[in-house]
Amino acid sequence: MIKSVLAVSEGGPDAAMSFRLAARAAAAFDGTVDALHLPVGPAGGIVGGLAMSGEAMPLLIDIDDKRLEARAKESERAYKEIVSPIKGATYTAAKTATLDTLVAMGRCSDILVLGRPGADPENVAPATVEAAIYECARAVMIAPPTVGTGAFGSVVVAWNGSFQAARAVGYALPFLKAASKITLLVAGSTPDDVGASYLARNLARHGIATAIDAIDPGIVSGRARGRALLDYTHGKGADLLVMGAYGRGQVMSFLGLGGATGKVISSCRVPLLMAH
Repeated sequence: MIKSVLAVSEGGPDAAMSFRLAARAAAAFDGTVDALHLPVGPAGGIVGGLAMSGEAMPLLIDIDDKRLEARAKESERAYKEIVSPIKGATYTAAKTATLDTLVAMGRCSDILVLGRPGADPENVAPATVEAAIYECARAVMIAPPTVGTGAFGSVVVAWNGSFQAARAVGYALPFLKAASKITLLVAGSTPDDVGASYLARNLARHGIATAIDAIDPGIVSGRARGRALLDYTHGKGADLLVMGAYGRGQVMSFLGLGGATGKVISSCRVPLLMAH
């Protein structure tokens, strides 16, 4: 069950996205939200990277103190408007907060929620998303600009038999148990090739009924596969997409993630639950 939702904001357009989706998730499971504001740019300390992992994750734009203060105020405003009415909600913000703070709090939460990266012209390569997915050992939900309301009734699970997909399904179990319609979607393979029937059988033992479907995007790039997955999800009117997060090479596409992962993160119109 999900009781502690960590909602991360860097004070840009992501603030309202993250906090609204976190509030929606908390309401679905009678949980609460811990909101965290992280400053961006050298003044906020994030450029130093992750002390825990020893990896540097530089951002691209330096932001002066005045803008950092304005962004901090936007996070606080969004918190007071959206999150503070939730029983037990907390707010953490400090000029010295770094990605280490995100990782420490994230590993002690049930799920992390972040606004969609790429929507903020002052923070064009947010290291927070990569740190959340690869360092926190928790599920990460990416909020689209319009996060929706109410229960997550219809869920699409992108299944390819990988350990990343298996972890995503495991983290998503509370959502799957509460959903009324669940589709296990196989892209580019046959369901038998990736053990979809085994997954359906196991979920049935949890009282979760599923349907299996398959699409064939052909021999295309990772980003094209991501588009095919999005077209299916949006066409079905799903409330949530669940998938594994793949790739982390420095020369890979958007955010240093795999092509399909980056495409889905940047373009999904419904909440996206991911795990690595």
